[in-house]
Amino acid sequence: MKRWAPGVAIGFLLAGLLTLGGACAAPARPAGSAPAAAPAAPAGTGPAFDEKAVADFYRGKTVRIVVGFAPGGGFDTYSRAIGRHLRKHLPGNPTVIVENMPGAGTMVLANHMYNAAPRDGTLIANLGGPIILEQLFGSPGVEFDMARMRYLAVPVSEVYVMWVLRRAGLTKFEELLGPNSKQVVIGGIPGSTVEHAPIMLRDLLGANIKLVTGYDGTAKVRLAMDSGEVDGFFNTWQSVKLTNRAEVDSGEWVPLVALTDTPLKDLPQVPTIPAIARTDEQRQLLRYGTAVPNQFGKVYVVHQEVPADRAAALEAAFRKTFTDPEFLADAEKSQLEIDPLYGEDIHRLVVELLSMPEDLKAQLRRLIRPAG
Repeated sequence: MKRWAPGVAIGFLLAGLLTLGGACAAPARPAGSAPAAAPAAPAGTGPAFDEKAVADFYRGKTVRIVVGFAPGGGFDTYSRAIGRHLRKHLPGNPTVIVENMPGAGTMVLANHMYNAAPRDGTLIANLGGPIILEQLFGSPGVEFDMARMRYLAVPVSEVYVMWVLRRAGLTKFEELLGPNSKQVVIGGIPGSTVEHAPIMLRDLLGANIKLVTGYDGTAKVRLAMDSGEVDGFFNTWQSVKLTNRAEVDSGEWVPLVALTDTPLKDLPQVPTIPAIARTDEQRQLLRYGTAVPNQFGKVYVVHQEVPADRAAALEAAFRKTFTDPEFLADAEKSQLEIDPLYGEDIHRLVVELLSMPEDLKAQLRRLIRPAG
């Protein structure tokens, strides 16, 4: 089961074990005694739950999947596909609807879920993983704790790519570097990798990037590209395949760099982090600041106070949806990649990222939250 980018997982796991080892150790029991019995769960379905009790609660209710970005982007596309199939896998078969609550790279939704939304299992938040960096750095406006959320699923880990329009006159990333470099105007979404990535490439590597920020979704940035306001943006290959594959295939959209450790199979010629980083420190900062948070980039969560049975049932419903032949046919038709993470695997990544060494955290903070 693919879960971490090569090399990142090992470092994170060691850090996590050192940090959390004592807290995660199993409690001792008298010699010769049997462990306490627990409800059985079918293999691959996650934690066990009382299906009748869950069905009694959900019957006749509405479950809202709320997307933290504006309509029209990759997050919205995934959530609407999931929403069409999730109902039949939830005990009680509640109505499932999809809504949008954009703002600050999904921080607005995270704050709403954490502080104001129902805690009964009727609201599922679709958040952007990179907002974890805003929490890590103590950014203003953070009113949530990602270490304490209840994680359900991630449909696929993501890789951000720098896309520029052909009219920008760029064919390779190196043309943005050095004294004779060309300048490119990039659109950003606050609190997300769409903004973090250009800041890091500008301030860490010296790329000649002018950032125009304040958009609330990638659909708005694409409109800004069409109007000439910006020349490009950073977006995941997984999302671009859904929204602008024709522009990529025609050469109208040019990929300059992929923020990952290994080349993308669909874009093998596009340079990756090891190719553009000049030092190991730069490589690590780029990985922690862009690649790693997007291992859980499109994450579905509920409040930590949602009753355990309902949270387990929701996770199981995502698991069943992601193996449902009808959903998979729908996903293939829409070119949605499905390679999921679930529950505790996601939570482990979150806790380990929040345990980042202080020196690295300080450098990332200076890059992602510049003074001006």
